[in-house]
Amino acid sequence: MKTVIRLCILVALIALAVPVPAIQVPQTRREFVDAVAAGARSVKMETFVVERGFDEVYANLQKKSSKCLNVQVKRSGFVGNQMEVSSSDYNPTLRKVGGNKAEFALQVVHRPSGIGPTIPAGGLYVMAADIRSLGKGRSEVVLYRPTIGYKDITRSLRQWAAGEDVDCPKLK
Repeated sequence: MKTVIRLCILVALIALAVPVPAIQVPQTRREFVDAVAAGARSVKMETFVVERGFDEVYANLQKKSSKCLNVQVKRSGFVGNQMEVSSSDYNPTLRKVGGNKAEFALQVVHRPSGIGPTIPAGGLYVMAADIRSLGKGRSEVVLYRPTIGYKDITRSLRQWAAGEDVDCPKLK
């Protein structure tokens, strides 16, 4: 019986000593886009065309993303009998990468942060888009997005790109 117990303890100690592979969290926008394009789980890539010129699409996305997505959302509530406070900082970026191309990214910093993989500066990448001109009055948007959650932001980005003046999405 003592031998069986010793063997179980030895197996448990060996199991603890073997490193578990780390979860790979994209550290750059490019890594995020590549992971989505390669078919990572719970994300998808979709392409749509809007009947608006590149400069119009860029200006509207710049205006709306800085107003609506550059925010901090604070939450509080009771967990058991203890008050818990948390927040999420949303950090959008939009930049031109040539005369008729632009890159959008949305990162989120959750506080308190959990234990786990290293989070990139600016937060976890949750969404990205490539915008390019298709000629006079038409632009293409390639959206890299999660399939779970963030549907309000996805809908808003599509509407902003199309030139619709819609309210800011409700962020959680």
